[in-house]
Amino acid sequence: MPRIASFLPRLVICGFALCGLALAGCTTDSDLQQLNQNQFTLRGMIANDRQEIDSLQTQVRALKEQVNELSHGGGGAAGDQFSSVNDRLNKLDAQVTGLQAGMSAAPVGAAPAAPGVAVASVPSAPSTAAPPPTAAVSEARPTWPQELDQEIDAAQSSREPGAKAYRDGLAAMKDGKYPLAISKFTELAHHYPKSPLVTPAEYFTANALYESGKYDQSILQFNDAVMRDPKGKYASQALLREAQAFMKLNDTIDARLTLQKLLADHGDSPEAPTATALMKSLSG
Repeated sequence: MPRIASFLPRLVICGFALCGLALAGCTTDSDLQQLNQNQFTLRGMIANDRQEIDSLQTQVRALKEQVNELSHGGGGAAGDQFSSVNDRLNKLDAQVTGLQAGMSAAPVGAAPAAPGVAVASVPSAPSTAAPPPTAAVSEARPTWPQELDQEIDAAQSSREPGAKAYRDGLAAMKDGKYPLAISKFTELAHHYPKSPLVTPAEYFTANALYESGKYDQSILQFNDAVMRDPKGKYASQALLREAQAFMKLNDTIDARLTLQKLLADHGDSPEAPTATALMKSLSG
């Protein structure tokens, strides 16, 4: 697991840097700036790995569904496929466990002191945290209701696999019946995973979860929609809403990372100005 192997040494390096400053006993402005920079770097690495854990957990869930289906498929080719999928599942489980262990071993702040060594108190630097983003910026009007009307019109004559479940999900979204919408979109993805309707269904599922206050689940769903079609029509909207969901959870690090990705990949999108305003509000 090279990803885990590269993550842990970086945590150790950052930990020693933080500990060294704490043990110095006498700090300067330069020391405090370095300490703050080390903390920011460490938190950024943890945020990146949190996103990777979320992605791996999504893959684990998908593989578990395959395992359940193949376990009832009998022997022969199905048995061989079951063994292969089960091996992949075990490896992904190990990766998730390793990443989570690395994150739990890396406190954000000061590193633990060595046994028997008194740690000098480091004066707190003046707070430079940005004030919470204004409601007008963080709660920018979502675009999905307008997109929903367009999809409803387009889906009326669709002959794609799973079109009925998709239309039912859109209708439920229109009526504000978010749990029903999620159920219909999930039905589509489960029975017709290769249908081109799955990508927009994932986007609207994520919005239904967001509107239901399930921000952590919506983040995973928005991320899935972007990964499925990184340059698709809903990619920039999904990234913006994902960042707003992180902000709802007071996770400004991941919010900034998501906004940076939006601006890097979709700098000319209609969502870019809002993303820029959010970035400024988060950085003060």
